[in-house]
Amino acid sequence: MNNSSLFYGFRGNIVFPDQQSIFNLGLKNDSESKNKIFGDFFEMIREQKKLESHYQNRVYFLIFKNMYDNIFHCQLARKKQFNKRDIIDNNIIEFEDSDYPYINIFVELKSQKFLIESNTQVFENYNTCSNVIENIINNNLKDKDVKIVLNPIIEEEKFWSYINDKNKIYNIEFKLVRPNAFDAEDDVDTLLREAEKNVGAEIVNINFCNPEGKLRPHKVGINSYIKYISNGGGSWKITRLGSNGKKEKISSKQNSTKVNIPLLCENLMNKTLSKDEIESIIMSFKKIEAVEKFMEER
Repeated sequence: MNNSSLFYGFRGNIVFPDQQSIFNLGLKNDSESKNKIFGDFFEMIREQKKLESHYQNRVYFLIFKNMYDNIFHCQLARKKQFNKRDIIDNNIIEFEDSDYPYINIFVELKSQKFLIESNTQVFENYNTCSNVIENIINNNLKDKDVKIVLNPIIEEEKFWSYINDKNKIYNIEFKLVRPNAFDAEDDVDTLLREAEKNVGAEIVNINFCNPEGKLRPHKVGINSYIKYISNGGGSWKITRLGSNGKKEKISSKQNSTKVNIPLLCENLMNKTLSKDEIESIIMSFKKIEAVEKFMEER
């Protein structure tokens, strides 16, 4: 029997369009407003119990399970149709039936972190899960003309593990999203604030390129970007020469932080989790957190 369940860490960020519309005219593009939009969405799930969405020709359901103070528990189910045969009055009858394989998701509302369960029998990879969650949330935020972006929470050293003097580095790309939960005051946040103020951009892409593969990034120059992205504030991509002599692309989305939570699969089916189980979830959120303001709050 498996005594733990594997989860991957993400952080959600509410993003406004580059231009204001009649739908978000009354909403301020600031942390307070974005945090309220985020909280209101999960309150809506709590009230409606289930939301349906279509993504890549499949039907998905986000289902409310329970809420424990600041921790929201829901399930993401995929509708699966299959042919079934039965014997009725000595005849074999074939008919279509439905199944709903699912995974568990925990959301820490204040820090807007997600723990997404890994189950390859339901979803091929955890990024597919994050894409489906984005799709469901964004379909229900259309009336406000805003959207959510889910970015992986990763270890800073993951980026540097792919950088060394032996490999040719052709391209490094940073995608930076101004997180509504950080309220940081560093160089990256200043850059994003200025981009939003002067250009109207909520997302900033930075691309470093050398066709000869001679990029040599140093921590002094770009570590602030890596730290920001590692906390769930964006993503990075590296194009380098692989060991097989061919170019390979590596993304932060392939390196989301994983954590084993001591939760039995059968217990996750219960309506209510025990105090010890809830505490283990809280501790798991702590393990993947690196934003100082959230580390100090518990």
